[in-house]
Amino acid sequence: MGVRGTDQALGVPATLRRVGTEEDARALAAALQRTGRAWPVVVISTPAGRDAPWVDPRRVLDEVSGLAEVVVIPTGDVSWEFSRHMPDHTQVYGGASRVYGVELDWVRTPSRSQLHFAYSATDGARVHERLVRDALTSAVRAGLAGSAGPVPPGAREARGTVLGVLGSRAIVALDDGGQAGISEELTVPGVPLDRLLAPGMSVTGAFDQARKLLDVRAMLPDAATQRRAVKRAYRVGHVVLGRVESVDDAAVTIALAPAVAVRVHRSEVTGNDLDLLGDLFSVGEVVLGRVAPAPLDGVALRLDDVDEGEPPLPALSLLDGGPPWLGLPRPAPVVPAADTVAELSPLPAAPRPGPALLPGPSPRPGAPGTAALPARGSVTSAPGPGSVVGHRRPTPGDVAAMLAGESAAPAPPAHQHASGKAARDLSLALDAERARSGAFEREVAHLRRAHRQGEVELEGLRTHVAELQDRLARRELHVEQQKTELRKARTESASLRRRLGELGGVDDGDERLFLDPEEQFRFEVGDAWAHVVRAAEKAARPLAPYRLGPRFLGSVDDIEGVSRERLLWTVVMVLTGLAHEMNGLQVHRLRTGAGGDDPTRVRESDGAVCWRVSLQVNTPSARRLHYWRVPGAGYELSRVVLHDDVEP
Repeated sequence: MGVRGTDQALGVPATLRRVGTEEDARALAAALQRTGRAWPVVVISTPAGRDAPWVDPRRVLDEVSGLAEVVVIPTGDVSWEFSRHMPDHTQVYGGASRVYGVELDWVRTPSRSQLHFAYSATDGARVHERLVRDALTSAVRAGLAGSAGPVPPGAREARGTVLGVLGSRAIVALDDGGQAGISEELTVPGVPLDRLLAPGMSVTGAFDQARKLLDVRAMLPDAATQRRAVKRAYRVGHVVLGRVESVDDAAVTIALAPAVAVRVHRSEVTGNDLDLLGDLFSVGEVVLGRVAPAPLDGVALRLDDVDEGEPPLPALSLLDGGPPWLGLPRPAPVVPAADTVAELSPLPAAPRPGPALLPGPSPRPGAPGTAALPARGSVTSAPGPGSVVGHRRPTPGDVAAMLAGESAAPAPPAHQHASGKAARDLSLALDAERARSGAFEREVAHLRRAHRQGEVELEGLRTHVAELQDRLARRELHVEQQKTELRKARTESASLRRRLGELGGVDDGDERLFLDPEEQFRFEVGDAWAHVVRAAEKAARPLAPYRLGPRFLGSVDDIEGVSRERLLWTVVMVLTGLAHEMNGLQVHRLRTGAGGDDPTRVRESDGAVCWRVSLQVNTPSARRLHYWRVPGAGYELSRVVLHDDVEP
């Protein structure tokens, strides 16, 4: 490995590191996976057949020095050893590069450490920018930048005015002359720079003369400051903007400021127990919420009573004079469904190289423009004055005599016989060398054709990968659009129902199509089955025979707090046999007592076994459904009960 220097202020290695042996590769893999690593590491591999990567590692080091380490690893035995000791899909080799952050989430989710490929100098420039961006972002998350701290060595305090924001860089006119840049990656993670700075703002920070960068981390508000700002600006009842940070089955987490996240339970998001929150929200999406009553030091939100047309308050500005850190969600460009739901095509057949790529056939002896080679086993010479002809060209009579086994001419003298034998031996050796040379030339031509064919196939694969990446991005965009549209439709439906109730209208959800309650319930079960079970599965998942117990409908009316839709869906899961495949329903036999060894409840009259299935989880007095499994006669729905009721 190369000699490594160290940044005196932060301890980050300040020189380029090269992995030269398999032992070094194993040590690098272990270091990357070690908990508590203090800085991100950029690993750049060399392409096969090249001594240097297409990405200039020294340029990368110049831009991330003091914030990340840069390592170069050659493709070959060293990179294979490195790969063997890294988790699947987290390796680099063959010209690929990636940044390994200090948070080890990339071990479980490799996409957190984005892989970048460079196949040319042009690719190298593009990948250089992405590696610097990823490294600086990881440095902010590691606490090496983006927060107040001492001025780095060689930097000085400076003040200036923002001239403009161009993508991830801002241009600042310094008060003492000259210009500086502000890098988005060294500010607030996840916040675009144009949502932090605006033209005309005054900024102060540490100016790095060598990099021409102004570090404004001392200006950025910490988590406590952001929380106080949220408490001052938002009051109960206000409609506000928030960004979706995470989604799970139980709740969605919304950020009202980058460091102020609020967890909103599903009961405050949707009243439909069948809704999956992952179908309604996408991480990074901007949504509307209403501030709800909360403990003294807390913040609470509701998302189920906000109309999409209700204007929200502007989001907070993180810096004085800066823009709101979030803007109103804009309609995404519509992606045609045909482009996003098309099946992924198989790998394309690589085009065959044209005639120009293949070497032409060897010229035939005697063809126009070629020199004729002497016949095998013959030696010819042009006669001249005083010359002696050692071998004459055979005449037709000689050939006939040879075929007849006769000699066409007198035997030559002994010295001529020895000379002719030596000439024939030399000719045979020359022919053998020519044959070997021809074989080598044919093998070289074959290898060249295979190499060119491989290059064509590789280019086809690269094109196909690019197409798949583009198609995947379009599909993800389409899914996010569908989630947004679904949530808006649910919100509008809930809003219309509230207005209908205020006007004294009738909620069609309470409409009954049958006078008899049992007929009505059976109709609703059949309707739920028709909607829940897909058409292709209906034949394999029919509703099993069932009857309603004498206390079932009464318990449905008496036990409130669980929606009719949830009850019907659960009944369908039971009657189709799907309930046992769902851990969330917690299906189990009802026992005669609370102990695990207590016997199962069995009805003596018909041998039916009582079962218990969850209608709710993680809620006070969670509701349960009791039912009997009757041998040879299907099911009997017994009662809807509270959690602590263990009677059949």
